[in-house]
Amino acid sequence: MSFTAGEIAKKVNGEVIGNKAITITGFSKADLASCGDLTFAENEYFFSLADKSQASAILAQSGFHSNNKTVIQVKDARIAFARVLPLFFNEKPFTPGIHPSAIIADSAEISDSAFVGANCIIDEGSKIGNKSFIQANCNIGKNTIVGNEVRLFPNVSIYSACHIHNNVRIHSGTVIGSDGFGYVFDKDHHRKILQIGGVIIEDDVEIGANCTIDRGALEDTVIGRGSKIDNLVQIGHNVIIGEHCIIVAQNAIGGSSHIGSFSVLAGQVGVAGHLKIGPKSIVAAKSGVITDLEGNNQYMGFPAVPSQEAKRQIVATKNLPKLGKRVTKIENAIRKLDGFL
Repeated sequence: MSFTAGEIAKKVNGEVIGNKAITITGFSKADLASCGDLTFAENEYFFSLADKSQASAILAQSGFHSNNKTVIQVKDARIAFARVLPLFFNEKPFTPGIHPSAIIADSAEISDSAFVGANCIIDEGSKIGNKSFIQANCNIGKNTIVGNEVRLFPNVSIYSACHIHNNVRIHSGTVIGSDGFGYVFDKDHHRKILQIGGVIIEDDVEIGANCTIDRGALEDTVIGRGSKIDNLVQIGHNVIIGEHCIIVAQNAIGGSSHIGSFSVLAGQVGVAGHLKIGPKSIVAAKSGVITDLEGNNQYMGFPAVPSQEAKRQIVATKNLPKLGKRVTKIENAIRKLDGFL
């Protein structure tokens, strides 16, 4: 599929500086681009590379100009980049139907516009909505609802009594609705507390590969609308993640904790159970959250504290060897003074 630079500019609310009629047939990195490609630059370094490349046009921030190439200027080059890519790299469409090897319970309801792949198991009372694409080896438990335009990649397991809303993507190996880690010590052993809640995944959520989202103990675990979860994330029972959060790889969120909307947890953050992280929080990588955080702030460290305080702690820690030497000198001086007196 091809577009003119002018057509692309309209789709990203941009302005063409140069030839509006030039034909764009693809999208590529600057060092791999060829004639007909559009490339992307969000700063001076990458714009310089793009300007020297074989690309026919450059998608860049307002203010960038080229003597050699057409430039599509936009307010935010990264947002425009995300909007342009689907024009050239659409996912392959699927044909509705049910693979002969799939096992579908008699009481399950599958939309005529949905697809169920090879070796899938759809249990009693479950529903698959319009235009949903369930790829091979997925298992959907009893009384689970999968909404419209949901995509489950191969080997996803969704336990019973879960609700996956619309336009959700769940990648391979992820498990939704496994038992929360609930036990009580009874005399001489750990007695399991039955986990009878469910999991609700709201609209427009994307969940990476090999994640585990536990079902609630009594109420539901909830992933809020528009939130994005990276690979290898553990979310405990009764956790509530607000809307439009970003949870980066290898996070572990303890049971019954609440993450406020528009928050970001960077890689390998650990959140203890029964805590509240306020909206618009940003928690730096490898931080450990062991107390409530108010929100609308940046946090880092273990225990996680406001980033400015954490940075002062880091500087103070680096100065400890010098401080130790100074204290030793002072102590020696005091001993000499005591001896003199």
